[in-house]
Amino acid sequence: MATIDTLDQVTSQLPIVFISALGEPGRYWQPVLDLLPGLTTVTYDRPGTGATPHRTPPNPPLPYSAFADELATLLDERGVTEPAVIVGHSIGSLIARVYAARHPHRVAGLVHVDGSIPQFHVVPGSESPEDGADGDTAATVIDIVNGQVEVLYAEPATVPTLVLVRSPGRWAPGPPPAGADELWLVSQRILARETGSPLIVAEHSGHPIPREQPDLVAYAVRAVHAAAREKRPVRLEAESLSAVGGHLDKP
Repeated sequence: MATIDTLDQVTSQLPIVFISALGEPGRYWQPVLDLLPGLTTVTYDRPGTGATPHRTPPNPPLPYSAFADELATLLDERGVTEPAVIVGHSIGSLIARVYAARHPHRVAGLVHVDGSIPQFHVVPGSESPEDGADGDTAATVIDIVNGQVEVLYAEPATVPTLVLVRSPGRWAPGPPPAGADELWLVSQRILARETGSPLIVAEHSGHPIPREQPDLVAYAVRAVHAAAREKRPVRLEAESLSAVGGHLDKP
């Protein structure tokens, strides 16, 4: 079972739940959390990440629904049962999409931070789906095929939402594979269109936006949190967005 890494119950009545990228522990979000004082924030370690033990054998490949339901159970156990703003980075965004479809009453808003594309692989064979540290043979493997089906079937949540995408051309190591930039950007544009959301382009970040531009992520989280709390659409100010290194996408 996953474990809560941080539960900062302070002044806010609307919690914010952070879902990390593949293999990343909850503490990955710390640069963003440091910029959100006064809000209720929840991060957690999935089994095999951070300080949480691996799942017991046989530990078969799991689709995103398994992670989504695991998170719901974990929040229940900690008494976090009210609707929350869900923030997902990379594969955490795919988990968030399935979570919102399976537990819509628990979702008040969504922030997708350079979310993985539904098919997961940009270049087939080049990306490993193990949810753990590099080379961790006991890590849980993502069931990519069934997970993709779940994402494609997931009805977009009708809640305040923002989508963030990396800076064009920012791939590591080396330049982006042929067509990768276009595939990635089109996928984010589709997600933004399906959710009726603005698409924010990070101006100084590769994929790890929470680490490279935490102020931009914190700005997006606060914008969605305010919209969800006040039950209104997301409001963005061009000057404020520019100040944190972002701009709205213009297809």
